[in-house]
Amino acid sequence: MKTAQRLSVVMLAIVGMGAWLFASAQQNGSSEPAKAPKPSKNQVTEITLPQYPVDMPEGPNLAVYQQKCLLCHSSRYVTMQPRFSRAVWEKEVKKMVDVYGAPITPAEQTEIVEYLTAIKGPAESK
Repeated sequence: MKTAQRLSVVMLAIVGMGAWLFASAQQNGSSEPAKAPKPSKNQVTEITLPQYPVDMPEGPNLAVYQQKCLLCHSSRYVTMQPRFSRAVWEKEVKKMVDVYGAPITPAEQTEIVEYLTAIKGPAESK
C-alpha cells in the first residue's frame, strides 16, 4: 500500500471515530462525547466470590481442625501431605503455635493431632 493510500485510510478511520463519538453524544442529549461515570471514593462495590465446599475427610475432632487450622491453611493442604507419625504431627502443630503464633490451646493441639493422625497417620498394615 502506498503512503498516500495509508494516509487516506488513517484519515477515514479518524473521521469515522469522530462521527461515532458525535452520534453517541447526540443520543445522550449533549454536545460532549459520552464519558464513563467516575466512581465515587466512598462508593462501595460488591463482588460475589465463588463458594467451594470444604471437602475434609471425616475424623475425630474435625470441627476443631476446621476452626483452628483453616484460618491459615486451605482445606486441601493436609490432604496433600504425606502420612506422618503421631510424633511428627505433634511437632508440626506445635511449630504452628510456637513459630507462627497460631491461637491453639494445648488441649486443642492434642485434638488436632488426633484428627491428623486419623486421616494422615501411618498407613494401616494389611
